[in-house]
Amino acid sequence: MENNLQVNIFCIQKSDEFKTWSEKYSKLISKYATLKEINVFNKKIALAQNLNAIEAKKSYEEAFMPYKKGYCIALDEKGKDLTSIEFAKLIQDKNELSFFIGGAYGLREEFNQSLDFRLSLSKLTLAHQFVKTLLLEQIYRAFCINNNHPYHK
Repeated sequence: MENNLQVNIFCIQKSDEFKTWSEKYSKLISKYATLKEINVFNKKIALAQNLNAIEAKKSYEEAFMPYKKGYCIALDEKGKDLTSIEFAKLIQDKNELSFFIGGAYGLREEFNQSLDFRLSLSKLTLAHQFVKTLLLEQIYRAFCINNNHPYHK
């Protein structure tokens, strides 16, 4: 299968406790798309997070700005809830998808509004490491739905 789709996941995290699961879904996704996972955590973000939420959110946005390309989706608890089938339709027929997972303080409203879509995986506040793993699973599930693969039953 030809992989013309580029999927980018940008996150801010110090470590990945769910690495085994992330790697599992990354490998499965590679059958359908080229996947890049980029952690943009840096010293500036670490310092800003120690100051306050406003500075932290600004530092996240600054780190994410160079990566705003393709169809951009913010992961946001205030975003739209979708079923797996609705999510599959959302990402279908896109050439490039870029997902943005904020840090401990989330993302600025202005940044979220500048993107193409705001997706909520849950109304609960979730650890960003877990969000990335959950997102990877849903991306894989969406590809399976769009390709009539039996993974999604």
